[in-house]
Amino acid sequence: MSSTIRKMLVAALAVVITGGVVSCASSAAVHPAPPREGPPEHGGETTIVLGVEAVRGLDPAQLFNLTPSGDANRMAAIFGQLLSTSAASGEVSPGLAESMSTADQGSTWTLTLRPDLRFSDGTALDADAVVYNYRRILAPGTRSPLAKLLDGIDFRKVDSRKVVFSLARPNNSFDRVLATNLAYLGSPAAIESDPKGFANRPVGAGPFVLDEWVRDDHMTLTRNTAYYDPDRPYLDRVTFLVVADPIQRVNLVASGQAQAAVPGSDLSYRRRAAQSRLSVTEAPAGGGPMFVFNTRQGPFADLRARRAVAAALDLGDLAAVIDPGSAAPTGLFGARSPFNTRGDTALVAHDKTLAQALFDELASEGKPLSFTITTAQSGLFRRTAEYLQSRLGTFRNVTVRIDIVDNTTMDQRVFRNRDYDLTAQIVPVADPDPNLYNLLYTNGQTNYSGISDPALDTALDTARSTTDQQARTAAYRTVEDIVRAQLPVLPFREQAAYTVHRPDLIGLELSGDGTLLYDRIGNASS
Repeated sequence: MSSTIRKMLVAALAVVITGGVVSCASSAAVHPAPPREGPPEHGGETTIVLGVEAVRGLDPAQLFNLTPSGDANRMAAIFGQLLSTSAASGEVSPGLAESMSTADQGSTWTLTLRPDLRFSDGTALDADAVVYNYRRILAPGTRSPLAKLLDGIDFRKVDSRKVVFSLARPNNSFDRVLATNLAYLGSPAAIESDPKGFANRPVGAGPFVLDEWVRDDHMTLTRNTAYYDPDRPYLDRVTFLVVADPIQRVNLVASGQAQAAVPGSDLSYRRRAAQSRLSVTEAPAGGGPMFVFNTRQGPFADLRARRAVAAALDLGDLAAVIDPGSAAPTGLFGARSPFNTRGDTALVAHDKTLAQALFDELASEGKPLSFTITTAQSGLFRRTAEYLQSRLGTFRNVTVRIDIVDNTTMDQRVFRNRDYDLTAQIVPVADPDPNLYNLLYTNGQTNYSGISDPALDTALDTARSTTDQQARTAAYRTVEDIVRAQLPVLPFREQAAYTVHRPDLIGLELSGDGTLLYDRIGNASS
């Protein structure tokens, strides 16, 4: 930890000690402070606290930790977004692109850029730049984790502002795919001039440009004077700090040392923020933290093992213990989602008798269940692993080991090599596409479970190929039924994206998994 951040944390702690931050022990109902009203003023600066450093740099073709507390906020500020999606509904909105449309039920799509776009180095962000970035993603030498998303898709320049995408299968949600995973573009000139160094000196067309980057300490951005909207951004400067402890992130905001923080995975920090009279901008969604079983190899290749673990867990108790104040999910979709047709019915019923019978059955065949849960260092996931080990320890014929690893190891061992038994990750589901598709489709981009089920693939394709809401809902009901039966994943806590901020920082809007739109943020008028 740098001396700068250490001094800030000491100051924040002083506020806590002197009563500036109210103890979370209070049982009284508290509500976040409403943000101040009125449009943001031009000028000024803000400091935002994130939880993780961008360990691999910032390169649109090498997205590593695209979460709000990781790289997503930095990427959005520097690169901007071609399109964005609402964190609550999944609805697609324009960004650097003016529109994206289909005239043939999703077989071809036309992306239209805003006129006269420029990267911050002065070079054109035109159709050639779009094609360059996507070809770079597909190039074998790039080894981009996004390549699967463009596999089998033909894209070509029509004119200086338009790119047409021809898909192998109709996809009426392809605009959402692009907005979720392919929204960031780098300057081709900057990439070509320094391919290896680009990630550490990124050049985009977003509202801000990189000014200074001190690893594990801070990143300072200044206003992009070449941004397409001359009236935005409102702020002159944004500084990102890196603080691993989410409590300290909230305390920095409460003490005035920072103006906003992304607390990370835990929903309980919303209450801490409210007790400190801070504002909370949030967007409830579906999905959320979920167990991911390796269905291809190891003990969970046996469906009975997956069913046993799922039946053994009381998800309501799990959620309350690992993240006080939160609840178990209602299934794959959020309680408010139009795709939630089963109310508050649990995805899998808690049944200790069934769980023990399955554990005993496996043991009688000479393969008592013994596995390792491999998770990232997040406090939420650590507590989840410990809860799992504790609760399953009350059953016979099951052994649980815990392996807590850093993000780089998670990426290599779990996400790339699939060398794990059970893991946990957060999969927000505002609209089911593209995140559920990527998670569950055979060889999907984030199909870490290895599930491959023709009926599941058919249902996911059906949902993509129609614009009829009833047909989509029916298809996703089938998806949920198959997931309930096959259990490649098991959601275990409700989901909401949120950012904690001081009431005088206004204009916050959450996109994607909870990323801020940086051209809309500003300070309230004095």
